[in-house]
Amino acid sequence: MTSENLASSNQQTFDGHHDAALRRVLDVLEQELPAAELSFISQYDNAVLANLLESLPDNYRQHIWPQLATERYWDILHLMQYETVKHFFELFNQSQLNALQQTISDTEIVEFADFLPESMVEAYLEQQDELSAAQLQDALSYDDEQIGRYVDTHILRARPNSTVGRIKQRLSAQTDKHVAVYLVDAQGQFQGACSMTDIANSADTTKLTELSQNIEVFDHQQMLADVSLSLNMVPGHAWNPVQKDGKIVGAIALSNIVQWLQERSLDVAIIDTPSDEEDLFTPVPTAAKMRAIWLTTNLATAFLASWVIGLFEGALQQLVALAILMPVVASMGGIAGSQTLAVALRGIALNHLQQSNLKLLLNKELKIAAFNGLVLGLVIALVVSLWFKSAALGAVIFVAIVLNSLAAAASATMIPFILKKMKIDPAVAGSVILTTVTDIVGFVAFLGLASLLLMG
Repeated sequence: MTSENLASSNQQTFDGHHDAALRRVLDVLEQELPAAELSFISQYDNAVLANLLESLPDNYRQHIWPQLATERYWDILHLMQYETVKHFFELFNQSQLNALQQTISDTEIVEFADFLPESMVEAYLEQQDELSAAQLQDALSYDDEQIGRYVDTHILRARPNSTVGRIKQRLSAQTDKHVAVYLVDAQGQFQGACSMTDIANSADTTKLTELSQNIEVFDHQQMLADVSLSLNMVPGHAWNPVQKDGKIVGAIALSNIVQWLQERSLDVAIIDTPSDEEDLFTPVPTAAKMRAIWLTTNLATAFLASWVIGLFEGALQQLVALAILMPVVASMGGIAGSQTLAVALRGIALNHLQQSNLKLLLNKELKIAAFNGLVLGLVIALVVSLWFKSAALGAVIFVAIVLNSLAAAASATMIPFILKKMKIDPAVAGSVILTTVTDIVGFVAFLGLASLLLMG
């Protein structure tokens, strides 16, 4: 079996386990069966559980988390999207936070420091010796995407003329596990790197210069984005040296950079996502607030377009007013639909959206559409009523905005899933179909209501 076929087979197995777990969980929770019926989830590995939790809304997640063994908590959280983990910490009760506190390490402190409870961070620092605490505080002083945030100081520095035997003695004599061996001169400047494998397989009399390889050195203030552009992986080296003031101070794992690249590649693939902070089941008030910002921005541009149209009309008769306001209705439905479409596409890309939880997502999106449609519809109705001195026209556009928002949410949720079933790329075709739906629904609702209420 080729590597491609093996990878495909493994992915199909993972997808099958995830879908089976999701269906069983929904059966238990929707039938309101005892919590003990969820004990089966412990049989799944951490990757499946992480994906399962990201495929469900908060009220479902709260039933699943207590079923997990505490020693698996951090391993599962590390497999989730950053913003999803952030939402989880808003849900955890004190007992769950205490359980996380018991198994927290430097890795969690560094990666999630931006939202971990301050008491959790302080308690961990108090348990460390003075040197370890100082190193951790130094890491937290960097921005989230700076190299210095992720530096591991457990490296072994050696002179180029040292022997393999001497290095083996030093490695065995020290209790800390070293991640890399770097050759430095008297000033601490980088001279080369020796892989752990080469050291283990070489004779004790071998000089380190014979094993030395030249690998890229990063500066502690560089950003992950800049480093990823010039990343050159060298076989046998999973860590790259990091320097500060010209001296090697530690190493950064290539896995950190690769993970960053994977996250950003998904953002580029789905550039219409309303916010980096929204996952598939972000709570409705939070998601509605984030999207309302962009809807409001769109509202301003939509009214600008209407104002420009109005400049070319000598008199504002009733039919002319309808023509002027049509772009507002179409635009509001289009932008609301594109936000929902982006979330659905992200869910499909991450394997979070399945037929079994499609109804849950549809319910969430309709609530958000209703909230934003009612709030912004009222604003638009007020502006239109004052602008054209017609309360009836304001009422017509209010109803049209609400109906088009609901239609946009429903169609944008369903369209990518239907296209995927039809083996059509939803990222390419989804926006085209969505625009057609929102335009037709918007114009029929607006002009149809106007014909009934204003032209009668």
